[in-house]
Amino acid sequence: MSITTTNIVDDTNKVITSVSGIGGETEQLLLDASKLSKADSAPRLSIENIHYQIQGTGNIKLYWDAEIDEEILELNGYGNYGLIPSEKNKEISSTTLSPSGDVLLTSDSNVKKYNLVLEFKKEKGFTAS
Repeated sequence: MSITTTNIVDDTNKVITSVSGIGGETEQLLLDASKLSKADSAPRLSIENIHYQIQGTGNIKLYWDAEIDEEILELNGYGNYGLIPSEKNKEISSTTLSPSGDVLLTSDSNVKKYNLVLEFKKEKGFTAS
């Protein structure tokens, strides 16, 4: 299966992306950081906020794409990540080997359908104005 993604906003400071799918996907490209506005050869993002609706009893995992992918977060059910002060921005670890800046998505077979809206902050690797 494949996912459907749409960049709603891609300005100098942030990217807002809408994602939908039907489950059973493995390491699908959710966001290609190199194709974002003003990206240079090593773009880095953080995730500030995620609204999610996941139907079924399964989980969705998000990963930073790297030599060994780094898990960002696991989601299930309905909700929002990022509004509570204890829910910190999710950034690429400084120990991650060869990160591309891209974000991958895996959904298990118990996910029937899902919709996500993710807000990313452009941390570094983007040219000014």
